Amino acid sequence: MAKKKYKVSDVFGIGVQSGTPAYVDRGELDLIFKRHLASNRHVSIHGGSKQGKTWLRKRGLAAEESLVVQCTTTAKASTLLEEALAQLGVTIKLTQTGKENLSGSVTGSLNTEAGSSFLAKIKASFTASATASEEQQIFEQFIGQSVANLKWVANAIRLSKKRLVIEDFHYLVEHEQEVFASWMKALGEYGVHVIIVGVWARSHLLTYFNGDLEGRVEDIHLLWSNDELKEVIENGAEALDITFTPELIDSLIEDSYGNVGVVHRLAEKLCYEARVDQAPGPLLIDVGPELDAARLAVADQMRSRFEKFASNFVRGMRRMPQGLVVYLHLLKAFTRADDKVLLAHGLDTKDLLTQINGDQQIRPGDLSQALVRVDRLQDKIKVSPPVLAYESASRRVQLLDRSFLFFRKYGDPVWPWDEVGYEITNDLASSSPLNLDNDDEVE
Repeated sequence: MAKKKYKVSDVFGIGVQSGTPAYVDRGELDLIFKRHLASNRHVSIHGGSKQGKTWLRKRGLAAEESLVVQCTTTAKASTLLEEALAQLGVTIKLTQTGKENLSGSVTGSLNTEAGSSFLAKIKASFTASATASEEQQIFEQFIGQSVANLKWVANAIRLSKKRLVIEDFHYLVEHEQEVFASWMKALGEYGVHVIIVGVWARSHLLTYFNGDLEGRVEDIHLLWSNDELKEVIENGAEALDITFTPELIDSLIEDSYGNVGVVHRLAEKLCYEARVDQAPGPLLIDVGPELDAARLAVADQMRSRFEKFASNFVRGMRRMPQGLVVYLHLLKAFTRADDKVLLAHGLDTKDLLTQINGDQQIRPGDLSQALVRVDRLQDKIKVSPPVLAYESASRRVQLLDRSFLFFRKYGDPVWPWDEVGYEITNDLASSSPLNLDNDDEVE
């Protein structure tokens, strides 16, 4: 018996690499992304959670060509640049005094292996016509106690010949997103074009934060069609020497709600249930108990995320000095919204208010105030990546993680407010208040 070329873990699942045979170049996005990289413009890659954003970036830009910085909920625009320079061996402390100003100083020498390599690249960048005084001036600028401004930082990154990549941009609070967006125009003018990757629904978010970026950012919004998801399944099946029946493929696509991550997770569990790795030869898999078991397994994996989402949301509301009822009914309406509404353009504010006021009279102004803070609330209660977002331009509540719909269908969730005798109060508001307007709050 010939040994199989691939195992299930090589083909399907969240942990597989971008080189999986199940990868699909949707609409020649690989080519489009590479074209964007050569365009002397910034690139924004965004979409829902687990939609292949990082895969696209890794396939188009080699690791050795990348300077990757991961955002956290405590990061600031300045700390992103500090970390990027630290990867080059430059120890620096930056101070941001506004959207336009950046200052600081080098606090250590370039004495690491990375720093030595970086210095070598600086030397290599000089032309034969460079004078000794010019060379000395550059060295003093990089390894002395120089004032660091945006041009200084951009020059350092540009000389590294790496592309700055900011992953999980959505983890930054909105103010820091605005600050970084305000710097991006200048970075581009200094020859540094950034790749921004994150979870959000709005196209051209960076232009929304900074109108000067209009025409300077290539925007890639990742969405999957049913035909593309079918290709993912069939490519993976072919690599594993198995065949999924058309009925099974349709079921997997329907269950995925347009999320390629859910397709991968379901297909992986399904293959394990069917013992694909142990099969001696070609295998035909149809709708049956293996699919039921795979659905339950994936839903159970999702349980901790979405039950934590609901419980943390409720605990966050209990810590609010005011606005308790608005957030409670907002979340109730969201969890009960129709699939088609959440998958299309989201829950319209007027419809949301109508649904809420079937149970509780809420003023439109109070709802609007709660909606503009829903991103901040999720950040404060450690919901990451975010599950929902409010789109102020369209006045809609949008779903960011489509796996929520799968869990709602197969996870048999019991939300806190559906429990018998459930009652919520703001009993933690005095002992552990939650201030959505204070970025420096100690949790």
